[in-house]
Amino acid sequence: MKILHTSDWHLGHLLYQQKREDEHREFLEWLLNLIKTEQVDLLLVAGDIFDNGLPSNYALEMYYSFLARCGTHGCGNIIIVGGNHDSPSTLQAPKHVLKAINVTVVGAINAEHPENDLIVVKDTDGIPQVLVCAIPYLRDRDVYFPKPGEQSDARSQGIIDGTAGWYRRLTDLAVTRRTELNLPEIPIIATGHLFAQGMAKSGAERDMYVGDLGCFPIDAFPSELAYVALGHLHRPQIAPKHARVRYSGSPVPCSFDEAAHTKQVFMFDSTAPDNVRAVDVPAFRRLVKISGDLSVIESELRNISPADTTTWVEVFYTGKTLLPDLQDQVNSVAAPLPVQVLTCRNLAPIGPTGSDVAPLQNDLSPEQVFDQRIEQANLTDDDQIMVREAFQEILLQVRQGEQS
Repeated sequence: MKILHTSDWHLGHLLYQQKREDEHREFLEWLLNLIKTEQVDLLLVAGDIFDNGLPSNYALEMYYSFLARCGTHGCGNIIIVGGNHDSPSTLQAPKHVLKAINVTVVGAINAEHPENDLIVVKDTDGIPQVLVCAIPYLRDRDVYFPKPGEQSDARSQGIIDGTAGWYRRLTDLAVTRRTELNLPEIPIIATGHLFAQGMAKSGAERDMYVGDLGCFPIDAFPSELAYVALGHLHRPQIAPKHARVRYSGSPVPCSFDEAAHTKQVFMFDSTAPDNVRAVDVPAFRRLVKISGDLSVIESELRNISPADTTTWVEVFYTGKTLLPDLQDQVNSVAAPLPVQVLTCRNLAPIGPTGSDVAPLQNDLSPEQVFDQRIEQANLTDDDQIMVREAFQEILLQVRQGEQS
C-alpha cells in the first residue's frame, strides 16, 4: 500500500490581505495528479487544512471538491486530523458523510473512546495493510488538568507527559489490534500536530498555538511506531537521529521567508516505511524578498523576470535617508514590471536617536499586528504563551460574531 504524507495546506490563507486561492487550487490539482500517477492508496493530512477556524466558502469548496475527486484518481483511503488552526467542529461536522467516500476525519480526541481514533486501513480486497493512530493537535486541556498554584515548569512537564501518554495509549491499542488480526508484520503509523524537540521553524508558524507543547521530546514517541506523520512546522524536515519522525511542511509558502525552502510531500510503501521518498512541490507563485536602499530596491525589482503568474514582492527599505514618499517611489518603479509589491516597510532611522522603528502597515492582519506588538514587549516566555492564547480566543470570538 502506497502512502502519501502532507500537511499544513492553510486553505483560505491571506498574504498581506492577498488571497492564495489560485495557488491552492493549483496545488490540489497537482496533488491529485501525483496521487493518480503514483497510485497512492492512503493519503495522510496532518493538520491545518484551513488557515483559521472559520474558513471561507471558497476554502471549503476547494477542500470538499478535492476529497470528492480523490477516489476517482485511485486513492481509496484518506485520513485527516485537525491542526491548531482548524476548528474541530468544522472538520468533524460532515465526518459521517465523508466516511461514505472513505475519508476519516479526527478533529479532536475522544478521551472516553480512544479506540475510535485507531484506523485499520484495508486494501481493495479488504485485507488490513496498516494501522493508523489518528492523533490531531492536542490542546492542553485534552491531556492535562493543572493543579491550583502549580508552577509553569510543572504544568509544562504535565502537558508533555500527557501528550506522550496519549500516544502510548493509542499505540498500545494498535499493538493489541495487530495481535487480534494475527498480522504482526503490518506497520503502525501515527499522525500528530505539534512542535517536536530539535526541529526548525520557518518563520510563519504562530507560537500562540503551540503552547507548552513547544518542546515535545522525539524519544517520547513509542518505539512501535514505524512512521510518525507530523504537521505544524512549515519546513519539510526529518527528526535528528529519528528518520521515522517527519514533517512534510506547508506545500504553499505562508510567508516570504518560507519561499526560500523547497516544499515537499513524503511517500512510502507500507511494506517498507523506512524507505521514504520526498517529492518536491512546484512553486505556484514566485515570492521575492528585497532589502536595501532605494537603488538596490529599484535594481532588484527590474531584474525580476516575467513568470506565468505575477511575482509578489516584499520590500524592506534600509537606507539611511528617510523617504516619506517611499511607497510611491517603489510603486512607480514596479508599475510597468511583472510584479506586485505587497508591502513596503520603511526601516530607515527615525529621529535624532537613530532607533530603527518600523511603522505599522495598514495592510497587516490582526495576527501580524499583534505579533509585532509582542516582539516589542518585554515579556517572559510563559507570559507570551498566556497572552497569545488569550488573544487567539478573543480573536476567534470576534470573527464568530462578524459571521453570525
